[in-house]
Amino acid sequence: MRKLIFILVFLIAKSLIGNPIIPPPVISEFYLNGGNWQLEVYFAEEYQGMFMDFSELRLICNNDTASFVDGLILEWNTIIVIDQNSLSSPFNVNLLEDWIYFSTYDYYPFYPGIQYGGPPVFSWNITTAPLPGESIVQQFFSNYGGDDFYSLMKDESPTIGYNAFESSSRGVFSGYVFDQFNNPVPDLKLVYCAESFCWGATSPEYSCIMTDENGYFETDGLFCNWHLFKLQKDDYIFLIDTMFFEPDSVYYKEYVLNSVGVPVNNLNDEINILAAPNPFTHKTTFHLSIPDELAWNEARITIRNINGQIIDFIPLTNALWAGNDISVDWHTASAEMNIPPGLYLYTLEIDNDIISSQKMIINE
Repeated sequence: MRKLIFILVFLIAKSLIGNPIIPPPVISEFYLNGGNWQLEVYFAEEYQGMFMDFSELRLICNNDTASFVDGLILEWNTIIVIDQNSLSSPFNVNLLEDWIYFSTYDYYPFYPGIQYGGPPVFSWNITTAPLPGESIVQQFFSNYGGDDFYSLMKDESPTIGYNAFESSSRGVFSGYVFDQFNNPVPDLKLVYCAESFCWGATSPEYSCIMTDENGYFETDGLFCNWHLFKLQKDDYIFLIDTMFFEPDSVYYKEYVLNSVGVPVNNLNDEINILAAPNPFTHKTTFHLSIPDELAWNEARITIRNINGQIIDFIPLTNALWAGNDISVDWHTASAEMNIPPGLYLYTLEIDNDIISSQKMIINE
């Protein structure tokens, strides 16, 4: 009955396919307090019905799993701070690289959790490892177009226990852009977010960057995570760069552009994705139509459940993109969690832009 109710809610939600309703992340902040750790957690009332208290939950990281002590009180829509004393056994967090999240005992994980360290990933869902005294925060963004979202950020001013989903640290970035003849390039954009997030479209505001008449750019408002910059002018991309911005740090760079740019494509109009068969039981195939001239850095298909939680993703490598049309198989057994029958959402994401989202049904 519970699954049926969730599916009915999903079907009647207004504009859900284009803008899925996603409850706040369970973990809102991870803080390294000296050699110890603390988690700020927030259980939104949307999760009621999935579990009742901490006795039904586990805390999981890459190399360990722990239960909670008896009598630990869970309150809905309230900030709760937990640490090693909240657990019934040692919980061995790797301070250099880890992924920490909650799960029920029947393995219903609450993603995205807190993920840090490891190889560079140009994504909003992972940061570099925090240093002692730093925290990692799930920053909430209110988008005036209606697509509210959360994104992991590093913070040098932890607010463990208050101000959930807010990060105060920013990075400073400045420099010059020149052409191949060492002339300054004015009116060039350093594009690192979707246009719908830029030019004051979100709160807190994304700091969009453009060169002046001397080819100079400067901003003190970059959030502290990975950024992929597309140096773009007159609908052409001339260079792509990736950087991680540590909290309250200053970065300077000079760019020299190639003489030939790649056209900027209207991705939403030129790319299609379709799952077939749909509905299916154990396997479906994603069929994608992609123009040959598309310039991109990272792409993947993300599968989410009806609460917007990621259950699996398929990275799309360069080798797959040899022609206009490609096909990628997906088996339900390949996901890390048990996938019950029901309604799901699959999304094609290219360079952090959501290109297309569609629904699919997994049968018994």
